Amino acid sequence: MLVASYSNNAAYLVSPDDKVTWESDKMPGACQDAWLLPNNHVLLSGGNQVREITADQKIVWQYEASKETPVEIHNCQPLPGGGTLIGEGGSCRLLELDNKGRIVKEIKLSLGGNAHTHMRQVRKTAKGTYLVTAAGENNIHEYDAQGKELRVLLGKDIEAQGVKWPIVHSAELLPNGNLLIGGAYGAPVIEVDKTDQIVWKLTADDIPEVGFAYSAGCLRLPNGNTVVAAYTSKFPIFEVTPAKQLVWKFQNPAVGHPTHVKILVPADVERFLKSKEK
Repeated sequence: MLVASYSNNAAYLVSPDDKVTWESDKMPGACQDAWLLPNNHVLLSGGNQVREITADQKIVWQYEASKETPVEIHNCQPLPGGGTLIGEGGSCRLLELDNKGRIVKEIKLSLGGNAHTHMRQVRKTAKGTYLVTAAGENNIHEYDAQGKELRVLLGKDIEAQGVKWPIVHSAELLPNGNLLIGGAYGAPVIEVDKTDQIVWKLTADDIPEVGFAYSAGCLRLPNGNTVVAAYTSKFPIFEVTPAKQLVWKFQNPAVGHPTHVKILVPADVERFLKSKEK
């Protein structure tokens, strides 16, 4: 696994036996997103920066937001062709960067909240739209390539279906068109269809052995199982089946409180660790 640790300001590689095999240098703030790239580098965000680094901690490029206004960058996503998508809280804008960290596209948004809550997670979908979790207003927005709003999922409509919704954290567009959502403190993981109706949910009562307290980044695996980065939960990363059976749970205090996790192919991890030795 590649784990982004909010509390430790760093990213970690974790082996199948739950041991840390690599750790990034610390970012200037909470690390909420991290990716292993095809070129054996790691892309990660934290504080007011986004970096691409090598296995031996060399910075390939670094984007740093202006200090003229408070900015928090809770997210990053590699794009086809070597670019990167980020969402800046504070300036409230989506930015696409080139492979040297230079801004090549900017979309200014109008969202409720502040630097910490404007946008918790941003993702560019396969159809070219932008999916934004606006934690400050507790809604999820989808925009087209020019920034025109196509859809908004309102927190109040989710709460009307009997789900606690204190501050939305993450949203992933699934191949079937549904959204897989992490709803943060005390909230379940939910899947909603295109009409915003809940079709699946996972609550603390479903998995009492996990001590499930927060749902952050979520992954839907090809086999239909769901992996959750659960932040301050007793076991802060776990996997469940569609029937809500626990497959495995992870706990290692060295990793701190994770908000995103990527499940990696062993061969890719081996290449990454070998690149450190060169």
